Amino acid sequence: MSNTPEGMARAVLEACADCDICRYLMEDTPCLVFPELYRLYDKEVEKKGGITPEELRRLVELCNFCALCPCPNIRADIMKAKHAFIQREGLKPSIRLLEDVERVAKICGAYPRLANLLLQSKWAAPLVKGVAGIHADRKVPSFPEESFPAWARARGLHLLKEKSRRKVAFFAGCTGQHLFPDVPRAAVEVLEHNSIEVYVPEQKCCGMPSLLEGDRELTLEFAAFNADKLSKAVDAGCDIVCSCPTCGYLLKQVLSEGACHSLEHRATCGSLSDDVSRQPSVFGTTPAQAVEEKRTVFKGLFRDEGYFASLDPQKRLKIANHTHDLGEYLLTLHRSGELSTRLGPVSGHMVYYPPCHLREQKIGAPYMELLTLIPGISIEPIQGVFHCCGIAGIMGFKQDFHEISIAMGSRLMDHIKAIAPQKLVTDCLSCRIQFNQLLPYQVLHPIEILRESYLGRDGRV
Repeated sequence: MSNTPEGMARAVLEACADCDICRYLMEDTPCLVFPELYRLYDKEVEKKGGITPEELRRLVELCNFCALCPCPNIRADIMKAKHAFIQREGLKPSIRLLEDVERVAKICGAYPRLANLLLQSKWAAPLVKGVAGIHADRKVPSFPEESFPAWARARGLHLLKEKSRRKVAFFAGCTGQHLFPDVPRAAVEVLEHNSIEVYVPEQKCCGMPSLLEGDRELTLEFAAFNADKLSKAVDAGCDIVCSCPTCGYLLKQVLSEGACHSLEHRATCGSLSDDVSRQPSVFGTTPAQAVEEKRTVFKGLFRDEGYFASLDPQKRLKIANHTHDLGEYLLTLHRSGELSTRLGPVSGHMVYYPPCHLREQKIGAPYMELLTLIPGISIEPIQGVFHCCGIAGIMGFKQDFHEISIAMGSRLMDHIKAIAPQKLVTDCLSCRIQFNQLLPYQVLHPIEILRESYLGRDGRV
């Protein structure tokens, strides 16, 4: 395989075309990559023209890492190809600004009234959006007067108390921290209502936006920072809890891919020193020789070659093994009899949308089970992977992706309009932005519904 970006993209195309399963498996999903991949392949096979370097670049740009495809190595290879293109050609200044969600949010959040005024002005908004690479028609959420990190620090949540019986390190995500702080606040209040100590460690963006743009250096910078802070929290007895399914997916699965094949992990888990004496003719004549020879053999067979392989594999695995989606964590408490069920009624017919990165965690839809505990609630889930809101994180903000984003989400929007709910519930705040753009319904995170229910019963959370 060529080490050029085009060669990497070509290798993905040929691997998928050789397998061909996703030609049919993915045809009824909102994935943009596979229809284009097979169109290019068929065009070349039918001798209607070769695949150009520009078409290969465009192919990898279509991937938004929704994780609907069945092969993690394929989407990882697409990201590597994206990174190779960026290394060679660089990122546009507007994209480099847009991909650092936390930095943009902190700058605008420092002067929220001014930022909101500029973004809502019919004269200033087009200029501001143009500089930031945002499509003119994209609605940008208002910046709050107080961010979640400021609220958490004022409550002393940045300090870890050693004596608590059960405690969590809460990872809120950039959108929750800086655009929708009521969501992480609700998470903290619900957890504390259930006698869980909440610790909010210093944290940076999970890295998914920059990963999607092919900016590996920035992604690794964020991931290394978070890995250090979160692994220390685990060592102090914390579980890691995420209210954002994209952050949870990255910390649970993407960050740890390949780490179990590292020599460091294999040495600690015993795979290099298990009863090798039963095979003396293959693995040496003494235990020390056997372990060393086995290490050499496995080093050739298994390698930590994931996107984050340069980071400490033990930290990555530690974080993955202790990370929980917020709904998953609360449902575990409920099933063990530790969740308060003193819940008041909540009115309104609701529809619940489980986002892509929650589905990829393969934990079901924990919030549906939790919300049905609320007296009098009327809520139904949207089912099927063919439904996608289409925003694809920051990609839906980009000038050249906005229209595609709207088209991708049209099927889901039509489905929701046919149901005509009073409220729309989803745990993905990026999806909330898209729903606010395209639908007239109030959009809430499930944790906000739970907090409302607790308030309705006890008058406090």
